[in-house]
Amino acid sequence: MKSKLLHAIAMPVALSFATATAFAQSVPPPSPSEAPAEKMETAPAPAPSPAPSATIPAPSATVESTAGTFNSAQAADEWRSSKLIGLTVYNKANEKIGDVNDLILGPDGKISSAVIGVGGFLGMGEKLVAVSFNDLQLNRDADGTMRVTVNSTKEALENAPDFKYYSNKAN
Repeated sequence: MKSKLLHAIAMPVALSFATATAFAQSVPPPSPSEAPAEKMETAPAPAPSPAPSATIPAPSATVESTAGTFNSAQAADEWRSSKLIGLTVYNKANEKIGDVNDLILGPDGKISSAVIGVGGFLGMGEKLVAVSFNDLQLNRDADGTMRVTVNSTKEALENAPDFKYYSNKAN
């Protein structure tokens, strides 16, 4: 009886190892043309922004090589676009006037405009307005929370022209 029990347990374990081994052997090695010429180094994930108590922003460490210039860390005065998208936009009177929906880059690669969604309820009926990125003030509250302020009113943004995204219908 013990022998049958051992066989009943050992057989599925052996089959799973055989299947794993066969699967590992069925993947062909990359051809020489697919192999990378040299191993690429990956940059570490950006460090979180420090609290505003840091009075002197740490400069980004840059490394130059024949492949270009690389930054190894985010500086205290730099912002991540992924963290900027979705932030609430306030006016000088501390009133919520919208939220950052998108960032528009110019041909020089610099941010030219921020697309702000104003009005509406839960995204329904929201109007998109593009504001010059230079008109935004990016700050951190005492607790380190990122804050976006613009010197405008909600009514002024609601009366501004609608922003339309470029659409190349050929694509």
